[in-house]
Amino acid sequence: MKDDYGYAQICLNGHILTYESNEIQIQQDFCHTCGQKIINECQNCNTPIKGGIRYESFIDPPYAYYSNPYHRPAYCYKCGHAFPWTISAQLSALELINCATLLNDPEKKELKSSIDNLMIDSPKTSVSIIKFKTYAAKAGTEIAKGLRDILIDLVSEVAKKSIWG
Repeated sequence: MKDDYGYAQICLNGHILTYESNEIQIQQDFCHTCGQKIINECQNCNTPIKGGIRYESFIDPPYAYYSNPYHRPAYCYKCGHAFPWTISAQLSALELINCATLLNDPEKKELKSSIDNLMIDSPKTSVSIIKFKTYAAKAGTEIAKGLRDILIDLVSEVAKKSIWG
């Protein structure tokens, strides 16, 4: 049994075209969901975006299947640069926080500072979870729901479980 990765093709907004491709070549230029350009490599270092893990069976060649479900990466595994959909979500979350009229400026700043650390597992993640939960709740239901909708697919599993169960 040999495992490797397929190649993913994802639009700039994060809609997944495919994650089971054996070829790096783009199959279509624009997303059928939102019209954004499809990419298949990191915009910073040109490394192909990893698709699903491919398992090949040698019992019945060339049968191959891919891990499911596939989760699009937030960062390039080669250079660590954030993908466009990650940057877009971060900016959208920051913009939404600016609309939180129930928070004062220092509270907005604390909530904003928690966002990046929720996307990775680091020593700061636990502190960021507490800040996020505290200030998102104080910001009100609409802001908290909006932040959840924007960030749910990007935050680390630890943060996701701690914040939203």
